[in-house]
Parts: sequence; C-alpha cells; structure tokens
Amino acid sequence: MQTYFDHFVHFVLDYFALHPYWAVALVFLISLGEALLVIGLVVPSTAVLIGAGTLVGAGKLPFWPVMIATIAGCISGDQISYWAGRIYGERLRTLWPLRNYPHLLAKGEEYVRLHGGKSIAIGRFVPGIKAVVPGIAGMFGMSQSYFLTVNFFSGIVWAAMHVLPGVLLGQAFLLAGELSGRLVIVLLILLAILAIGGWLVRVIVGIMSPYRLAIQGRIAAWAAKSSALSMQRFAKVIAPENPNSVLLVLLIVVGLAAVVALIDLVSGLLIRQAVSQFDHSLYNFFSELRSLPGDEIFIRVTMLGDQYVLYAVVAVLIMWAVLKRNWRAAMAVIITLVAARLVTAAFSFGLSVPGIGAQNMDFKFPAPHALLAGTVFGMVAVVTSRGLSRWTQAIIAAGSAMLVMAVCFSRLYLGVNWFSDVIGGVLVALILLAIFSVAISTIQLRRFSPLMLLATTCIVLLGATSIDIEKTFDRRFERFQPVNKITVFSTDDYISTGWSKLPVQRINLVGRPSEAFQFQWIGSLDTLNSVLQSQNFVTWNRWRLWDALPYLSSSSTLAEMAPNPVVHEGLRAKATATTIDTKHPDHRLVLRAFQSNSVVVEGDGKLRVYLVDITHEFAKRDFGLFAVPTDQPADADEVSDVLSRLTADPGVEKLAERQLGNQLVVILRPKS
Repeated sequence: MQTYFDHFVHFVLDYFALHPYWAVALVFLISLGEALLVIGLVVPSTAVLIGAGTLVGAGKLPFWPVMIATIAGCISGDQISYWAGRIYGERLRTLWPLRNYPHLLAKGEEYVRLHGGKSIAIGRFVPGIKAVVPGIAGMFGMSQSYFLTVNFFSGIVWAAMHVLPGVLLGQAFLLAGELSGRLVIVLLILLAILAIGGWLVRVIVGIMSPYRLAIQGRIAAWAAKSSALSMQRFAKVIAPENPNSVLLVLLIVVGLAAVVALIDLVSGLLIRQAVSQFDHSLYNFFSELRSLPGDEIFIRVTMLGDQYVLYAVVAVLIMWAVLKRNWRAAMAVIITLVAARLVTAAFSFGLSVPGIGAQNMDFKFPAPHALLAGTVFGMVAVVTSRGLSRWTQAIIAAGSAMLVMAVCFSRLYLGVNWFSDVIGGVLVALILLAIFSVAISTIQLRRFSPLMLLATTCIVLLGATSIDIEKTFDRRFERFQPVNKITVFSTDDYISTGWSKLPVQRINLVGRPSEAFQFQWIGSLDTLNSVLQSQNFVTWNRWRLWDALPYLSSSSTLAEMAPNPVVHEGLRAKATATTIDTKHPDHRLVLRAFQSNSVVVEGDGKLRVYLVDITHEFAKRDFGLFAVPTDQPADADEVSDVLSRLTADPGVEKLAERQLGNQLVVILRPKS
C-alpha cells in the first residue's frame, strides 16, 4: 500500500509541476470558498495554502501566480458575501444555512458593531466569525467603496500570511540538505497531516459546536437515567455546562485515534517482521550526533522514566488518594498501572522487534520506558488538573507532555529503542489515559488539594531520580555506550563478493534510495582528501550551522556556499569536495564520501571502506531572498571525467570495476 501511495503522491506533484495552472485554479477556489458565508467554516484553506506555499518554496510551483490567485480568491469571496448581505438584508438570517447558526450570526453582529469598519480587516483572522462578517457588513449597509478598500488591502495581508510561511518552509526543506523527491513528499505529507488536523479541530469547534453540545446533552441524559451511581456521576461530568467536559471529550477522541494508529502500526510490524528503514536511518542519525556531554545529559533524562522512579511517583498518587479516603481513585491508578505492565508483557510474547548488539534487551515493542512514562505522567496530569481553570489545566498537560517527549527523545538519542517502539508506547499510554480519564471523572475526590499533590509528585520525582542517578549512573553509562557492527574482509574476499554487500545507492533520511554511489574508496580520509586536492578539488569541512548564512543572500556565489549536508542512512558525509563543472562554469560537481561498516584487512592494518557519490550542483535563487545549492545526479560524462582524474593520479590504484544491475561500481584505494 505504501508503494501505491508514494506513486500517487509522485503523480500529483508531477502533475501540478507540469500543469501549474490547475494548482493555481485550486488555490483560487480554496481562497474563494474560505471567504464565503458559512462555507468558509469547512474549507481547509490553511492546509491547502501553506501546502501550496511549500511547493512554491520547493520549486514545484511559480510564486506570483499562486500569490495573485490567493489574493484574488479571498477578495472575491468576501465581496460575494458582502453582496449577499446587501441584497438580502435582514432576510439573510432566515436563509439556509445561516438559519442553523443563529449564535454565529449574533457573535458576528456584535463584532461588527464593536469594531465597525475594522472588523473587515481584523475579522479575516478570527476563526468562526470571519465566515459571516462580510455578509453582516453588507446587511448593515456599509458603503461599497469603503468595504472594497478594506477588503483589498486586508486580502493582500491575509494571502501573504498564508502563503509566505509555506514558502519559507519549502526553502527550509532545501536548506535541510535532504533534497530527494521522496523526502519532499514525506515532509509535505507531514505538513498536510498537521494542517488537516488543525482544520479538523477548527471544524469541530466551529460548525460542529452545536452538534457536540447536543450529543453531550443526549449522552448525559442517557447516563442520568441509569440507576448506577457511577453513570449518574458520568452524566454530570459529560454535561455541556461542566467546564471540564471539553477536556474529557478531547481525551476520549485522542484515545480512539490512538487505537486506530496502534492497530496500523502493529499490523505493519507483523507484516514486515522487522523494523523499517526509517527506524534504521533515525538510529544512525542519532548515533552520528552522540557526544560525551550529550550522553551524560540524556542518560539522566532517560532515568526520569526508570520504572522505580515511576513507581515512586505512582505511590504518591495512591497514598494521597488513600489518605483522603478516595479508595476508588487509588484503585483506578493501580489498575491503570497494572494494565500498562500487562500490555508490555503481552506484546513481548507476541511481537519480536530485533535490536542491535548488546542492547537487544532494550528493543521491545511497545517501548516500556515510553509507555510507563506516558501513563504515569499522564495520570498525574489528569488527576492534578481536576477542578482547576482551563489555563492551569493546559499548563499541567503541556508540562506532562514535554516530560514524556524528553524521555522518549532520550531513548532515541541513546539508541536503545526504535522509533516505532517509542511511538507504540506513546499510543498505548494515550489509550490507557483515555480510559483512566473516563473512570476518574466519575469519582468524587474529597478534600483533594490538586496543586499540593502536583508539588509533592514533582518533589518525589526529582528525589527518586537523584537517588537512581547516584546509585546506577555509572552502570547505565557503560550499558548505553554505542555499538558499531563492523564487517571485516580480506582484500581478495572484498573484491570477490564483499563489495556487493554494500549499498549501491544513497539512502536518505526517510529510508528511500537516492542517487547512486559511483565508486568505493578503501583507505583513509586524509589520503582521499590529499588526492582530491591534488586534482584541484576544493575540500570542505563538515557542515556547520553557520554554513547556512551565505544561503540567506541571493548575491552569494556558489563558491561561497557549502554543499548541501545530505545524509546516507542517517549519517553525514565524512568528506566533501567540489570542482567546477567544465561544461557549466557557474555549476560545480560535488563528491561526498560516506563511511560504511566494512573494513578491509591489509597486513597488520585495517582500512575503512567509504561509499562515494558524485552530484551536479547549482545555485537556485528564488524571490531575491535566498541562494540555495540544489543537487541533481551527475550525468555519465561528468562521472567518467571525475573517475578519470582520480585514476590518473599516481597515488591511486584501481582495484576492480564491477557491474551490479545497471550500476557500475569502481573500487579505488591508495597505492601502497
């Protein structure tokens, strides 16, 4: 299914690139629909327009046609709504679908009376009422010339605020250095998911608000009819007039979504019986970023999620409930914690997720650290936010989520869990929290003091973690040392078969094949750099953050810009060199050497094998704001020219030339 979906996305992107007028037409229609009366509540304008801007920034669509279409669409939509208000006047209230949203009309009228003409400009950016303000302005008799003036200038600002962030995001994708088409697709999919998620929330809060209230009322009425005391309490909690009901409904919705996501994730793991390429790439990516100070920090962070630390935090919840005689609350906490442990045990028997080296014992699905941390810290947030203001609830929930994210990130950084393990643990924790929140909502907590409980749990968390660090840090530090799996060959074995066990294409950050490796280098990087410099290549240091500064000026020359920092299986290039393209003086050829896990033994020494690719790079200058190096695969003549220069060097020996499918692989090494 993934393959078909990738093909579909490729088809859509390629189609829009070849037929940009259809994309421009879609942008116009979305902008128009977003500004129409009531219809604008359901049109996902933000998702589409930021996505279109991202395609512009990535070079898939032209800037000005997209910008002009956005401006024209939003201005036209508001103008049509204004005319509807002028033509129908007070009858507008009785027309479908406005008659179904009297509260929205009342809020819009109050807003227009309060702000007058400014409501046209300001109202564009206010969710909900922006779909009715132009019509109300027409209904109130605002002059056409005044409305058109405000509509025109505010439309330009609105269009810029929707398109330009996407353009910058698309440029950021280029600056990130992973310019393969597959990565752009994945990033666009991620952006679309986030934007569509925000749009769905907007729909629920806006259009579905009266239906949500009606549904909550019916559920509350149904639960109130039950003779069970817990159901009657649940009826009071879920009732629309209860300020905590929105948070409860949100947790229930998130829990149901987590069930669907978990089923999809588990089915994928069962079908593959192995972790994905993305898991491997992310593992290698963090392995490359590891350092001694980082290890010391993140080992301490991951110890926040150690089971004994979490048991101490749970003990505080249980003891607090017992001391306050909230027996059912204490039982709910215990049952939820036991359920988390049982889920971990059940999955460990039914699903095997292979790990790496001595750390194999940590590679479990779902990740116990993520599952227990999410469950325990989530229970603390649910219990201590009970009865507090919405702002306080939001702060507690955000703090809890950040703590769980820090623990999960530490597991990825230390390389002791796959990404799929961590996601699985978080999803299970969300499901358990949804059930726990429903259970705890039916329990009356007597003499509760939630803020005091929160402070106590924080003190216990820090104290238990400090004790854990004091007693076991050295052992954990040794346990979490990186494990590198090295394959050793003799020279003859490597030339015979070993070379074919290495990738012939670069694997980008999301695990997709990219450009081919043109040759393999057996030897030191210092020797390779010396050879390249003798052949008039310019060698570059490893890419650093400040290397992006020349990208921010459109007047920067290609020679001033460091090549894009692409990766292979999550690892950055160990050596990068450039040379001017003789056919195109304003372009250059980029040679990158990536370290493999293969070593060739020669006498008493061991020589690492490096995979080398050659790409064609030029400066792409967009909007007069950026100058971004853009990669393309080098053609056959360019590859042949580079290889000829290298093999002609007196310090280089060509060991072999091998064919694997359509790919020619040349094996080079320094002369002894």
